[in-house]
Amino acid sequence: MNEGPRPLPAEDAERRRIVKALSEAGFCLPGSIGDEHTRCGKPNCRCKSDPPVLHGPYHHWTRKIGGKTVGRYLSDDQLDRYSDWFEQARRIRDLVAELETLSLRIAERAEGWDPQSPPTGHRPRALLAVQQPTLPKERESRDAPRLPGPAEPPPCNS
Repeated sequence: MNEGPRPLPAEDAERRRIVKALSEAGFCLPGSIGDEHTRCGKPNCRCKSDPPVLHGPYHHWTRKIGGKTVGRYLSDDQLDRYSDWFEQARRIRDLVAELETLSLRIAERAEGWDPQSPPTGHRPRALLAVQQPTLPKERESRDAPRLPGPAEPPPCNS
């Protein structure tokens, strides 16, 4: 029988802490909330003055559904009603990322693998400052030159 890797006592205690926190999770809503301030189309509105006094804030909730970003505006009352649910979802994502990072560390030690960056999904903010992934120089900036893609196949001459 092939047994899995054995975590150290401290690692198992950490796993138990994470699992306990996950088991205590309540309702959660995915996505993020952003506040928007906008200008309207009325020519003599306060949002066109100097300095402009923009309309808002409007609370915009965005999330992914089927790989597409969708959004919904929330009233102040709705934001108050569901803010704990948004925070709960963030906490769950952080806990899952901690569990993934812990599991990766145990597997690397058990297999003798060189350490790699933690999983590329959501990472807790606490881990971001400590374990930034190392990217090739050409991927550090959006403005950096990109490597060319695969060459186009030659046209078919049949």
